[in-house]
Amino acid sequence: MADLPTLENWDSTRDGLHQVALVQSAIKVCCVEPQPNSLQYSLGVTRSGLSTSRLNVGGELRFDIAELRLVYSRDERKDFVINVAGYDQKSLIDDVVSGFASLGIDIRPPRTHITHNHRFDIEPGLAADYLTVLDAAYAALARFRARLGGRLSPLVLWAHHFDLAFLRFPGASMDEHKDPQLAFGFAPYSPGLQRPYFYAYGWSPEAGYLELPVSAPARAESGSYTGLYAGYDDVDRGDQFDSQVEGILHDYYLLAKGLL
Repeated sequence: MADLPTLENWDSTRDGLHQVALVQSAIKVCCVEPQPNSLQYSLGVTRSGLSTSRLNVGGELRFDIAELRLVYSRDERKDFVINVAGYDQKSLIDDVVSGFASLGIDIRPPRTHITHNHRFDIEPGLAADYLTVLDAAYAALARFRARLGGRLSPLVLWAHHFDLAFLRFPGASMDEHKDPQLAFGFAPYSPGLQRPYFYAYGWSPEAGYLELPVSAPARAESGSYTGLYAGYDDVDRGDQFDSQVEGILHDYYLLAKGLL
């Protein structure tokens, strides 16, 4: 296959896509019941982008990343479509709420993370590149997740940090706030780490965050978090992408699973 996109010079596109995902998440939070491990704050990954999955008011709100539009659909019918170009985060959520209101649906999303009033600067080609990378990262993580078995959380995108991740719990309970766990994911950036990367970490109340040796191209991270860091720039983005990502994460899993 052709090499995956490099995602160079995409910070403003990345930030714009992140802000749209936060709008989606705010809509989901006010339209679903609280879920274990706060999954009401997560979004599902689809071929075209991101989805709230089914809402209590019916239907789902999808972000079509390649087309840069939010689509609310019920029963395969598009009830409203908003092209996000030209919006800022605050004006976008206002028009989404208005779209629901036009259908007789009163929603009041939280606006804790709706803070930006500058217009999105999203380059369509880079948005499409991100969708390609997101699909590849999802496929690699899903394949790795299928190897583990046991008690696993869903593989979802967390809008707040814009990262794709799942948890594995070695014990009988699955509470991320108090039970031992291993986390595996892909983040397009985070504070102090401005390039995309794969990560893994292990935590338990007794051991805290595990500090483990890792092999190149991964490195041990102890700044932004404590765990494994594998830069997207450092992994094979061609035919070996899936197998290299799986191998890096599986090596960490074998070291960490017995220490929790």
